[in-house]
Amino acid sequence: MSPLRAALAALVVVLMGCAILGLGMGEAPAEREPAPSEDAVRAARERIAAGGAEVRRGERLFTAQGCDRCHSIAAIGAGGKLGPRLDTIDDDLEDNLESIEDPRDDTADGYPERLMPTDFGERLDDEELLALARFVTAVSSGEDESDEDDEGGRRGRGRGRSGDG
Repeated sequence: MSPLRAALAALVVVLMGCAILGLGMGEAPAEREPAPSEDAVRAARERIAAGGAEVRRGERLFTAQGCDRCHSIAAIGAGGKLGPRLDTIDDDLEDNLESIEDPRDDTADGYPERLMPTDFGERLDDEELLALARFVTAVSSGEDESDEDDEGGRRGRGRGRSGDG
């Protein structure tokens, strides 16, 4: 590798590291988002416990897939600051599923459009995607209207958001 290429590669690595750590960018958008109250955290923990095996599976996937490195959820101690807090978004199951499968469709205000990986639909099967979405819905107090699932266990596509989440 030429010295110029090596220097450029090193610069890219340093810049990516700064971006991940938020250095030189001021306060990360997630740091401006208010944390949920103690009552809201307690309620989220109760919803996780009441959500059964699928919600707990979604919690394990949340950590295993690295979601906790970018997103904050106080109820489980996730403290990521690159993406929006997920415990205050109040989106329903359908919106959360769509955000996981197609994160570029509707990016939360103040966050880079291309920050979240787009390959969760390829890395996870339908049941895993649904479990992950149900976990996020449980912690955020959004609606999980499971009786509206289609025959394959997946909800219909489409966004019900108005660009706020």
